[in-house]
Amino acid sequence: MSPEQASGERTVDARSDIYSLGALAYFLATGAPPFVRNSVAQTLTAHMQDPVIPLQRLNADVPPDFEEVVLRCLAKDPDDRFADAASVDRALGACRVAGAWTQAEATGWWSAVSLPVATH
Repeated sequence: MSPEQASGERTVDARSDIYSLGALAYFLATGAPPFVRNSVAQTLTAHMQDPVIPLQRLNADVPPDFEEVVLRCLAKDPDDRFADAASVDRALGACRVAGAWTQAEATGWWSAVSLPVATH
């Protein structure tokens, strides 16, 4: 939940989704959510007030330019985030490792990963 959502602001725009995208990218790159607290209220407060631990402190393999994009997505002030998804896409595309992983490698990785299948 973005800081503006957590604080109950009435004007929430697409930059709130950019924050959520940043939180997901943070988790995928580090294996941990941006904030882990003892209660929902404490977690929401952290999203509003606490600084994010840099990704490289949790995963030294995270490229600095990618970390910069993710941390910008997680900026507390919506004006400090990317304006839209196209801007995030351009920033990610400019990262040094953007073309390092091919579609074939991604497909192979997903084929090798053993994920639980949900049954209903």
